[in-house]
Amino acid sequence: MKQKLKILVVFAILIFAVLIFSQSRQQAQTQIETAGQKFKNIKVLNEMPADQMGKVMNLMAASLGVNCSFCHIGNNFEKDGNEHKDIAREMLKMTFALNKTYFEGRPEVSCATCHNGLAHPQSAPNLNLTKAEMRPKQPTTKPTIDQILDKYALALGGKTNLEKITSRYIKANRVEPDGTTEPEEVWQKSNKILIATKYGDYLVTEAFDGTTAWKRGNADEIKLKPDEEEQIRREAGLFASANLTAIYPKMEFGIVDKIDGREVYQIRATTAGNLRERLYFDVNSGLLVRRIASTPTILGNFPYQVDYHDYKNFGGVKLPTTVRFALPNIVWTRKILEVKINTLVDDAKFKPTKEN
Repeated sequence: MKQKLKILVVFAILIFAVLIFSQSRQQAQTQIETAGQKFKNIKVLNEMPADQMGKVMNLMAASLGVNCSFCHIGNNFEKDGNEHKDIAREMLKMTFALNKTYFEGRPEVSCATCHNGLAHPQSAPNLNLTKAEMRPKQPTTKPTIDQILDKYALALGGKTNLEKITSRYIKANRVEPDGTTEPEEVWQKSNKILIATKYGDYLVTEAFDGTTAWKRGNADEIKLKPDEEEQIRREAGLFASANLTAIYPKMEFGIVDKIDGREVYQIRATTAGNLRERLYFDVNSGLLVRRIASTPTILGNFPYQVDYHDYKNFGGVKLPTTVRFALPNIVWTRKILEVKINTLVDDAKFKPTKEN
């Protein structure tokens, strides 16, 4: 009896050891790769998740109004020898120390805090701001979210007309900052979207099928980061209807601000997934003119801004025909050329098949 008990105990210990080993292995496999592990000659950003490297580099470049060559020597990014790279490392140490000492580690201070688009920060205030550029006077009585959204729905064409739109085909051009263009096609149906952009013989397709966001270059999968997936979902749902509460269950009025000299209502919106965005509605027209989302990095938020211009009527419902997308150091514009409404679009169009 004792011998059997010993065998059972040993067997139980072995099983427990196997489970612990398996769990440790899974944890090791799912451990986030750091910049220090993936890239060469990293001296300050060693513990940063490696997939933040592109965003952080773009944040620094946009904050200083420079490009990669300001700190790096050609495409040899790991090579030292540029004094600006040495200074940047010291500035990063200072920034992290400030946030750790005064903001409990939160990335409240970033390169943009002091540089604000300039290679060298300015210690004096800007005295050239006109009264028109300053923030407008805030209303005594704030508008309600329902009032702003009702005006938005009416500005688009009214709920009755909006409900008549079941699908859209959009022919457009993607316009790069240097003026070059690539042909783009967009299919929308309900909360689904597919965007196909042709770069010569290379076709980039990104889509949301109502459940999953995906992207391809020709037939090859392009792995999306979570924030990239989220923005495809958002574009799919944003102009599917004027019912923005379906996308943002929590919305609250922020301030009256100005964009391009026009007063706008700023709304702080939160998605069901607890992601925060800011929406800006033109006070006079009621139309949505800007949306700002952001992704946290160790150097502060990486913003994603979309501006909506030149609304035109298609089948009784207005659409922005000029849409400008901007990320730090990355900008492009979609210029809509043609819109067909209520065209027959099979749901299979939005699935990641070889044909798509």
